[in-house]
Amino acid sequence: MVTPAPEGALCRDHPTVAAAWVCGRCGSFLCVTCERRTRPDAVPMCPACWDLRGRSVAPQTVSSGTGLQTAALVLGCIALLPVPVLQIISVVVNVVALVKAKHPPARNVRWRPITGLALTGVGLVITALVFSGAVFDS
Repeated sequence: MVTPAPEGALCRDHPTVAAAWVCGRCGSFLCVTCERRTRPDAVPMCPACWDLRGRSVAPQTVSSGTGLQTAALVLGCIALLPVPVLQIISVVVNVVALVKAKHPPARNVRWRPITGLALTGVGLVITALVFSGAVFDS
């Protein structure tokens, strides 16, 4: 909960400046210059608590955003099996992955859904041959 400083409170680090907030961790008063937040709507922290947080919280890893392109390639491989439902799903996922790959790093791996679509096409040919009986005719 964001707590405004009581009227007349002064900043811990700037004793001549009126405090705006109470630190959400230690309860000290801080001015607008001293406040630190993880995001605009987060509870403000004083610089000392912010530094402590930086030393104790592990940095979050950011996803590369290429999971959809990888899934599309895997579905393309699976679509080599003569199962029409898998091939339809593969076409849809590969097209969506290709369309969504507008920015790096996903744009850098557009070859995955393109390859997935090519493999799905080969799978469709195999399926057509299997269901037409051409593969099993002597």
